[in-house]
Amino acid sequence: MSSNAVRPEPRTVRQLLTEDHYEIPVYQRNYAWGEEEIRQLIDDLLDAARDGRHEYFLGNLVASTAAGTARDPRAVIDGQQRLTTLHLLFAYIATPRVPEVHPLRFESRPRASRAIGALGSSEAVPEGVDTGVLNGFKIISQYERSPRLRAPDVVEFILNKVRVVRIELPDGTDLNRYFEVMNTRGEQLQQQDIVKARMMSRLTDGAARSTFAWVWDACASMDAYVQMTLTPGLPDLRNRLFGLSWAWPEIDSFDALVGLNPRVAEQSSGAVLGGARSIDEAIDGYARAPTARADEDDPERFTSIIQFPALLLHVLRVAEGGDGKDDEDEDSLDDKRLVKQFDGYLASERAEQRVKAFALALLRCRVLFDAFVLKRELTARTGDDGVWSLKRLVRGGSGSKFSPRYVGTYPLDRAAASEGEADGDSDASKRVRLLEAALRVTYTSPRTMHWITRLLRLAIAGGPDELTYERLIVMLEGYARGKVRGAFDSAGALLPTGFDVPRIVFTYLDYLLAVRARDLDFQFTFRNSIEHFYPQSPDADLPYERLDHPADRDRFGNLALVTVRDNSKFTNGLPDVKARMSRIVEQSPKLGEMAKQASSWGSDAIRAHERAMVDILWSDVASVERIVPRSE
Repeated sequence: MSSNAVRPEPRTVRQLLTEDHYEIPVYQRNYAWGEEEIRQLIDDLLDAARDGRHEYFLGNLVASTAAGTARDPRAVIDGQQRLTTLHLLFAYIATPRVPEVHPLRFESRPRASRAIGALGSSEAVPEGVDTGVLNGFKIISQYERSPRLRAPDVVEFILNKVRVVRIELPDGTDLNRYFEVMNTRGEQLQQQDIVKARMMSRLTDGAARSTFAWVWDACASMDAYVQMTLTPGLPDLRNRLFGLSWAWPEIDSFDALVGLNPRVAEQSSGAVLGGARSIDEAIDGYARAPTARADEDDPERFTSIIQFPALLLHVLRVAEGGDGKDDEDEDSLDDKRLVKQFDGYLASERAEQRVKAFALALLRCRVLFDAFVLKRELTARTGDDGVWSLKRLVRGGSGSKFSPRYVGTYPLDRAAASEGEADGDSDASKRVRLLEAALRVTYTSPRTMHWITRLLRLAIAGGPDELTYERLIVMLEGYARGKVRGAFDSAGALLPTGFDVPRIVFTYLDYLLAVRARDLDFQFTFRNSIEHFYPQSPDADLPYERLDHPADRDRFGNLALVTVRDNSKFTNGLPDVKARMSRIVEQSPKLGEMAKQASSWGSDAIRAHERAMVDILWSDVASVERIVPRSE
């Protein structure tokens, strides 16, 4: 083999971490994986181990062709985020039976090197370490699925069955050219493309296939409202599809969609309207179609909380029927199994009718999703991070010039909305938005967002006009209550302590406290780090009063949720110091209540606060008769 050839080589995780030495070059960005990426990697590893796969491919690692010795490590060109996360995982699961891994080096970054070296140590993490690396380790150590990583069978699987393809670049490779090629290469065929092609191959009529692709492409553009992506620049067609209000679909059959499809009107022959095609032809002809765009909309204003493959799985659950009570299986929303999930749906003598029904259900669910499931909204007033938004689209403007307008989802009176109703949110919209935000920041993985399936089932069953504020809030609160109830015994005692307290207990309590305080504009953030208000290891250089009962440190009364990054800032400071960090305290109404008592925070205050908070939760989740909140 030429010395200038690219050499791909499969390596097990054991080989990767114990036989080779790697260094992150100085030109690489800092470690930047957050909760979503880290949890996804953990989920993928655990699922592969559970399924008993012979091998699991984790991805590529591009490195230099250096010898890889301790003195001369390989430079990591591409894949450093995944490699660093593997080192964090093994720092978390380190035991005498886990082989010692070679330390990951960071060129000219002593803060990152010190952080990697300190992880897993029983001693306090030293000052001046890389916060990105430290936060990544905290995300792993506080993820509820992470303890499973320490199981002997899982460790064995990760070490010997998980593989990475290491690609060694020849000496003298022009890295600027390499990155240019990598960043401009075409996108790979994804599972959603295969599902689309398979479904279209079941349609024997060209007009039907064209209509299916029209609906699919419009629904795939998740960050714009589907009324706009389905009818870009065609307001008259929008009137016919969604009525003069533009709020809800007016069509009731797939055939009606075919009759309104502008592609059918424009193309009466050729590839789109030709005869039945093979699966390969369908993939080539349809799956690569460009994503629909909404030329009258602002595609950068809204951001969906899920991607299109996750929406497809929610719609599949709706299309298959059932009452949704058994939809808590995470595999049902696992987009890595997207093709397999649709196999059963298409394995029917009535496959063509099922595909048409799915297209209609997809469009209806997408409209309902846009109107009743919160998004992130970015405007000139919200800043770069945006705010949670619960709005539906209606027709605005007057005369011959109409444009989309976004109003609070409630009230549902579409006539009032289209005749000049103020765009501001009602209290009803704010409360639903607040509760959905609590669920969103708790169940961060798309595989655990079963509340969206239940919402779509409820909306489809009665139609959007029947999904009143009262019905939706009762359903969502009932879902959250069911999750919280599992943390209590029959007498109303909260069972878990410390890091074992489910995150939903914290977020649902914060929701209840915000509603009590009428702070319906409270903005939930992604807070998944449990903070001990009275620190676990108080700074020895500061004067402090010891707890009467050391075990009170892990009581629910001493705990609150904050972001991982802010947990690092709290470190081991005393309660009165933490109480003055208003930006962090404001993340949690529960933490705000604790901060009011910071000057006298001890065992008595911890227990009193816990009693008050548990009483609020238990009185809510244990209530036999549901009280429907009044819409204001």
